[in-house]
Amino acid sequence: MQRQPTSIHLVVYNGAPWLGWCLESVARQTYQDFFLLIIDNGSIDNSYTLAQEFLANNPTLSARARLVRNKQNIGFARGHNQAIAWTESDYVLILNQDVYLLPDYLKQLVKSLSNQERAGAVSGKILTWPFNGETFHASELSKLPKNYFDSVGLAIKRSRRVVNMAQGEQDTGQYRQSFRVFGVPGTVPLYRRPALQAVSLAGEIFDEDFVSYKEDVDLAWRLNLAGYESWLEPKAVAYHDRSLAHGRGLRQEYKKRKGRPHDLKVYSWVNHLAVLIKNDGFINFWRDFPWIVTHELAKACFLLVTDPITIFKGKLRLLRLAPRFYKKRRALKPTHKIKYRELRHWWSQAKVGGRQV
Repeated sequence: MQRQPTSIHLVVYNGAPWLGWCLESVARQTYQDFFLLIIDNGSIDNSYTLAQEFLANNPTLSARARLVRNKQNIGFARGHNQAIAWTESDYVLILNQDVYLLPDYLKQLVKSLSNQERAGAVSGKILTWPFNGETFHASELSKLPKNYFDSVGLAIKRSRRVVNMAQGEQDTGQYRQSFRVFGVPGTVPLYRRPALQAVSLAGEIFDEDFVSYKEDVDLAWRLNLAGYESWLEPKAVAYHDRSLAHGRGLRQEYKKRKGRPHDLKVYSWVNHLAVLIKNDGFINFWRDFPWIVTHELAKACFLLVTDPITIFKGKLRLLRLAPRFYKKRRALKPTHKIKYRELRHWWSQAKVGGRQV
């Protein structure tokens, strides 16, 4: 692998509809001192061929890129751990296939991390991509009359529910200054490699028992406990097609969930609990127990009525993996540089990072 200051890791699984646009946005970055690693995660569509063709038609990018194909889908966590192990850059950009970057995205994030010694992660202002590959050219995104936020960072509530800040709000210029957040979403964040190495466990950056979903939340919590900061840099702008986003209200949430594979729904439910097992302090947990149990009971009741199979499979998976998660909790203890109680300000105040959650 080539040695550049920054590496971009794109793990693809059946990403054909978005892949051309995503790679186009990478090729157009004003910051070009990066190495691109594309891992096709056993796609059954023509993603691998599309990536091959794009690199063949873009020799400048191809000269500092590598395309690898896994025989099967090994999941988001393991795929990105694979990519991190294969590169040696100072900074690591995790890139989702359904993302389009504006030209200065990478430049602004690298500048932000390089100027903040305690920052372990930074993400840009992520807006909603109203994706339609047949009728809408992605390069027109910046000309939309109205833009809506997908995320400006992760915020955590007292119930331990983690949300994407500002999701669904119209962008009217209210986020112009950078500010610290609890964590960055896994959509398109830039990480400082030493920070990732400081919270790794047995070579794993993302917990491979998670497979998919909530890996970014787990990593955000570990970075906080290790004393690293996460930031929003609003000068960096990207668009994300969140086709699997949670719905607003019970009816929309039910419609969104209905078409998802059961395994993905199980991962989402179990992984949230795994994050708490691995990272929450016992005193913090009991102080906030009424809020936590109320949220978890409401979620369980919703699933029992709408999707009891997820509850059944989830309980089996959690019973099997809970001892492993607790073992990881103890193994991560030496990485902690701050006390559990020092995290309380993220959920015990009305605002997070200066913004209402």
